[in-house]
Amino acid sequence: MARLRLKEVMFWSFCAPKGGVGTSVVAAATALECARRTRTVLIDFGGDLAQIFGVETDGKQGVHDWLAASRDVGPESLIHLTVDVAANLALLPAGLQPSRSVAPERAVNLVEAMNDSGDVVVADVGALVEVTDPRSFICVSGDRTSCVIRACYLALRRFSKLPVLVDDIVEIEEPGRSLRTLDIEAVVGMPVATRIPLDPAIARAVDAGLLGQRMPRSLRRNVQVLIEDRSHLEVIR
Repeated sequence: MARLRLKEVMFWSFCAPKGGVGTSVVAAATALECARRTRTVLIDFGGDLAQIFGVETDGKQGVHDWLAASRDVGPESLIHLTVDVAANLALLPAGLQPSRSVAPERAVNLVEAMNDSGDVVVADVGALVEVTDPRSFICVSGDRTSCVIRACYLALRRFSKLPVLVDDIVEIEEPGRSLRTLDIEAVVGMPVATRIPLDPAIARAVDAGLLGQRMPRSLRRNVQVLIEDRSHLEVIR
């Protein structure tokens, strides 16, 4: 007889079919909400999260530098790269150089190392296009991948070329679009898990670098829905 068990999420990636849809904000908000429950690490592959939290990481090495380093640079060095940005939340910044030519096993090692830490890890991997992109290996090796998307024709067209499978969809509701949630669901083949409105209060908090201290209610409420979503249940026989 089959029974259901909620799959434990330790490494949670957020991606998008194109840039500029709001992936970094959703990842940051999710990490903040996870940090209210347990210690959390937020990995910044795109380089925008430091500004969102209002912290300075210029000139500081980060995740890209670790991925590009030799095997002698082990997982124990990752903790020294993090910066505390909120209560129970540490940021692993992007670093100094992009890591486009990384061995797949190095990317897998990053996920394994972060899982061994016992912390919940949220990764902002940004827009994905190439299957050989190390961020694709990050998504595949993790526990859960969410795709952030708007009801945009270009974004929906690019979704079909997304090099990873995703577990759920986060819609950024943008007024004035001719496409709707039903159109998104028809293209992606799964229901939208949560819908986050394009709220000016969110933009103001991000622009001021105050998201960590003053998350708008509209963002927090919908991120909580995503965290508590049980649609990614696995069947155990």
